Amino acid sequence: MPPYANPLHRPALLLLAGLLFVIAGGIQTARAAVHVETTRVIYSGNAASAALTLTNRSTLPYMVQAWLDDGEAMAEGKALPMLLTPPLTQLSAGEQAVLRAIYSGNGLPQDKESLLWINVQEIPPRSEASNVLQVAIRTRIKLFYRPTAVEADLDETARALQWRLVGSQLQVSNPGPLHITFAELQGQPTAGPDKKVDLDMLAPGQSMSVPAATLDLHDSSLLRFSYINDFGGTTELADVALTR
Repeated sequence: MPPYANPLHRPALLLLAGLLFVIAGGIQTARAAVHVETTRVIYSGNAASAALTLTNRSTLPYMVQAWLDDGEAMAEGKALPMLLTPPLTQLSAGEQAVLRAIYSGNGLPQDKESLLWINVQEIPPRSEASNVLQVAIRTRIKLFYRPTAVEADLDETARALQWRLVGSQLQVSNPGPLHITFAELQGQPTAGPDKKVDLDMLAPGQSMSVPAATLDLHDSSLLRFSYINDFGGTTELADVALTR
């Protein structure tokens, strides 16, 4: 096994890795050596596990550390009802590996979807050259646990969203059991170009609001939106009625 950098002994590497994780979405020159072959994982409640494939696209061997979190600042020692295995693996150049999420069977709601996050941290081999800057990129994607009792699909949940104009705010509520990750939201004004606004993800039973003025909804009772499907693709824009 080649000598690998020990992150505990290399604070500069960890700092740079953390910075790249925060801002990697806006950097076109930063590329992860270890590629995650999907943007989200759907864990069906009737399955024993959910799989995720990693590929080392570099010409060097890499170590990979993987773990789950619940999206919040997790206290040390906090246990989750699901684990990701193997937590540490070695990938030779061009090699693939499979990570598996395994649910213990207790601890997650059975009447709605749950969201966890998969973290994949690459650890590059130690460079033999001096004064070499090494970067380690962490990739983070969504894992949705979808219980067997939940029979609705994403299309049904998206169509059931409730859109209301409340004062100067456009409010959208999700009465369904699944998360909806919005791709695009735009109004349909009577004249002029369509105005668009970015929305985040809407969890089951939650609501969010955006300023209505950003969409020019004053003279329209319709708006259009699209969302990210289970395969990471964007659906076509759909028309929805706006309640006032």
